[in-house]
Amino acid sequence: MSLGGGVQVRGKGRHRVVIESGDAGIPLERVPYFTTDLRQIAIVGGLMIVLLIVAAYTVIPLVVK
Repeated sequence: MSLGGGVQVRGKGRHRVVIESGDAGIPLERVPYFTTDLRQIAIVGGLMIVLLIVAAYTVIPLVVK
């Protein structure tokens, strides 16, 4: 799995040259927690939606009365 990649860096110090391939991006092998972070974001987003629905049917009607 990859978001792209294939960039090579040649040279040292101030004389570095970046050689880009046709596919610019970040290889996901170099991003250690990418899939676990996406899973955590999905879980938190789902919980936020559930809390909004629960509040809409329970808390808000009690406050409006």
